[in-house]
Amino acid sequence: MTFTAARVIGALMMAGLGWFVSDLVRPLMPESTIFGWFNHVNLGLGFLIGWAMLGPKAGGGLMISLANGLTAAFALATVGLFTQAINEMLRLSTRKMYPNPLRALEDIFRILADYGSVLLHPTVIGPLIIGSVVIAIIVEIANSLWR
Repeated sequence: MTFTAARVIGALMMAGLGWFVSDLVRPLMPESTIFGWFNHVNLGLGFLIGWAMLGPKAGGGLMISLANGLTAAFALATVGLFTQAINEMLRLSTRKMYPNPLRALEDIFRILADYGSVLLHPTVIGPLIIGSVVIAIIVEIANSLWR
């Protein structure tokens, strides 16, 4: 695992995108939602995805970078949804909301569907996809400038 300009730039920019998209999600959630470390967790996930997915794949050209950007957007959305759904299930389980562990595991998918519908709102999914593609192009440029 080497430090490259593409990895660092991809990680930092995807982390910023994770934070930005988290702020776009907040107004769409119910007022009773307790966000806690929501932005921070998504920032960390964005950092990891930028470091592990965008940086190493740089160098394939413009069309490959567009595909990498779409893949990164899908990965950030998927990993973020699962992470937040598991976190919510754990929060509910500490309040004794589930009669048994199987119900808790089943509820992850209900929560995932609820959060996924919010993520599909145009004011969230649009910036996520466009931002990831732009970041992937910037990572591609960084890779060509600093090898």
